[in-house]
Amino acid sequence: MTMDPGAGSATTVAADRGPDRADAGPPLLRRARTLILWALGAALVYSMVNASKGACPGGFGTDGFVDASGTPTDTAPQCITLALHPSPVVYLAIALTVIVAFSRAARAVDVETALRRLNRGAIVVVAIVVVSAAVSILWFAATPQPTTPGTVFFPFPFGSGTLTVAPLEPGPAG
Repeated sequence: MTMDPGAGSATTVAADRGPDRADAGPPLLRRARTLILWALGAALVYSMVNASKGACPGGFGTDGFVDASGTPTDTAPQCITLALHPSPVVYLAIALTVIVAFSRAARAVDVETALRRLNRGAIVVVAIVVVSAAVSILWFAATPQPTTPGTVFFPFPFGSGTLTVAPLEPGPAG
């Protein structure tokens, strides 16, 4: 309660909370929808982070298979394929960022703070996707093509991958 000097009586003055709470709904809903759309769009863009490379040292000769040096052999050469896929950890990080942004906006003192927290959530979501995509693609590009089965380090948590080793199969007769 404060005294209004003009009225001469005690009146209740609302704390400075920005626009009236009835007017706060539409901007908050629009901003929340924007955050969700940015998160969905970022997840869609990140789902396109796919790459692969492979090699089959050796091949086919006149009498069957040949190894990498061209020597005839009875066993099929091993083909090695390395593939990059999106990491589920990044999708989890996007979802957690949205939840944290909503939680922080709900606890905001005023509408402007809530809007700012939702904006920051969208910025963090986009940053997570940009950094994760860049690191995983650059890491994959820098990874040499393995020529023998072994261990390959993937850029966890930015991307996941698979290493497939299979014998060379004859192509379609043509």
